[in-house]
Amino acid sequence: MKKIAVIVRNLPFNTRRNAEALRMSVGLTLREDKVTVIFIDDGVYTATRAKPELINIPPPVREFGALNMLKCNMLADKPSMEKRCIQEILENIKCVEREEIIRTINESDIVIPF
Repeated sequence: MKKIAVIVRNLPFNTRRNAEALRMSVGLTLREDKVTVIFIDDGVYTATRAKPELINIPPPVREFGALNMLKCNMLADKPSMEKRCIQEILENIKCVEREEIIRTINESDIVIPF
């Protein structure tokens, strides 16, 4: 079993990149690897209750549901959230300090940045 970190770091509204990162994360669980999704920088907006459907982008509801069901770790970088004045994130996403993000990345066998 490998530890895989998927890093979501871009705004979710101008691209489908973040939704693809979540879909890929679901697929990575098929090999029984331990997958952790990390939301950092502008990627923390993906972890909020934003309404992307207002700008014709489907919300990644299914992907978050699957990641929750598969018990994947999802971490949001606290300094990134504070810088953007984000106070609320989706349930099952844990707000953590930068040190834990760095430790998770360092302990991962594979790191996939998006």
